[in-house]
Amino acid sequence: MDFLNRAFSQLTDLFRSMTPGARITAGLLLAVVVVSLAYLFRWQMSGPDVDLMNGVPVSADDLPAMESAFHAATLNDYQVRGTQILVPGGKKAAYMAALADAQALPANIDKVFDDALKGSSVFMPRQQREDMMKIAKQKVLAMTIGAMKGIERAYVLYDTKTNNGFPRTTETTATASVKAEGSRQLDDQQVSAIRHLVSGAIAGLEPEDVTVADLSGPIHHGGSAKNGGSATDNLFAALTRSYEQEWKTKVLNALTYVPGVTVEAYVMLDREQLNNTMSITHDPKTTPTLEISEDTSKTVEGSGSAGRPGYASQQPNTGAALLGPGSAGSKESETEEKRQVVSVTNTEQQETQKVGMTPQQVSVSIGIPVSYFEEIWKRLNPPAEGQEPRTPDQNDLQRIQEEATTKIRTHVANLLPTPAAGTDRTQLVEVNTFQDLKPAEIPGPGIGENVLGWLGQYWATLGMIGLAGFSLVMLRSMVKAAPAGSQAAATSGAADDDEEEGEEKAAINRLGRFTGSGHSLRDDLSELVQEDPDTAANILRTWIGNAG
Repeated sequence: MDFLNRAFSQLTDLFRSMTPGARITAGLLLAVVVVSLAYLFRWQMSGPDVDLMNGVPVSADDLPAMESAFHAATLNDYQVRGTQILVPGGKKAAYMAALADAQALPANIDKVFDDALKGSSVFMPRQQREDMMKIAKQKVLAMTIGAMKGIERAYVLYDTKTNNGFPRTTETTATASVKAEGSRQLDDQQVSAIRHLVSGAIAGLEPEDVTVADLSGPIHHGGSAKNGGSATDNLFAALTRSYEQEWKTKVLNALTYVPGVTVEAYVMLDREQLNNTMSITHDPKTTPTLEISEDTSKTVEGSGSAGRPGYASQQPNTGAALLGPGSAGSKESETEEKRQVVSVTNTEQQETQKVGMTPQQVSVSIGIPVSYFEEIWKRLNPPAEGQEPRTPDQNDLQRIQEEATTKIRTHVANLLPTPAAGTDRTQLVEVNTFQDLKPAEIPGPGIGENVLGWLGQYWATLGMIGLAGFSLVMLRSMVKAAPAGSQAAATSGAADDDEEEGEEKAAINRLGRFTGSGHSLRDDLSELVQEDPDTAANILRTWIGNAG
């Protein structure tokens, strides 16, 4: 506490001893130092190093509105790097508030429908409400497509037309304008995915009724027959591409130990989609399945002699004449037997169903960089300790290349399906070599460019540091110069006031010499000798001369 009290007392005395102009200058310099340090550590040292959107990429469509909001709020210490906006960490809340006030925050899928529902009311006409929801759906579809991998931005428009008649029919068409990342063009898979996404979100819309406009390439019309279709709508082409990608992936996985290898596969499919085969085989031997037997017996008896002939025997009420014992007729018996056997032929029936469009033959083309063979030779022939690595000659490199190529061809051939009879699978693997040319290294910036870039980024910080340092130096020089000036000012200012007090003190001292109080003459001489020896010697010389 004593140190602080002494320091405060010294500063108070120093401030009181300054002239009004010096006091104002010192106050201004102190204010500059404080403001410079506050600005330096609070704003400039943080720098624009915080992602405003926390990793969410900012689209090119949202960026102009966001920058306009920053400019309106006088927030200019931000940087745009790719799809990110970097701001100082201490001002992130201010930037977000500026976006919210200007309604420039990036659109959210849920927020689009929320805004559409909030803007509607029960008194709104039905057609107007449907139009609002239609616009919201278009925005959501565009945002969804823009979020796909490899897509930079997208715009979606669709319309529905009602045809009058009986029955009434509706026709819906849509157009998706899509920009791929960089200068790439949309591939067939992306076009197909966009079509099915749009058609799935709009009732009554078929994928072939969706037109995809590539903003970096051609326009992909619908896949209907009248427009010629596309490769993705052809089952054979789609399966061929799928199988080729499958075999390419298999071969690449098998050759991961080869750096820089390239693989392309060609698949030949069976063009029949479905094949049903039925064969029936008959056995010459029959098998009896039914036997029918029928026996028939018949007996025939002959009649005896007739009665008396004539008219009398035929009259009514005439008694029958009795026949005698010798008048009996003849008998005849007949037996018939029938047998029927039903037999069937032994038959064998076979039905075979084969699924078509399967790979009949797969061939692979492999490219291997020459540096791979050079690396193999170097590992097989390491240099002796203390010697530089050697370079293989053409014969050694050719031998390594033949051995490695044979192993790769055999290794890949075992992965291919069994080809037609008489075809060697190793013949379906083509291995080529290529000279891998390394691109020239781009020279980095020199020391001068780095220094200029660093100064261009932090010139404001350096300026504030220089200003604060200059203010501190000026303040220090004023503090050091103040004691001499204050002493001179105090001496000149108080000379008149102390003149009378000096005379009184001198009289009191002279009187004290005789009364025994105060300083003695010897003490005065001792002090005089210490302060000014020459003056003391002159006084003594004068005293001695007067005494003599």
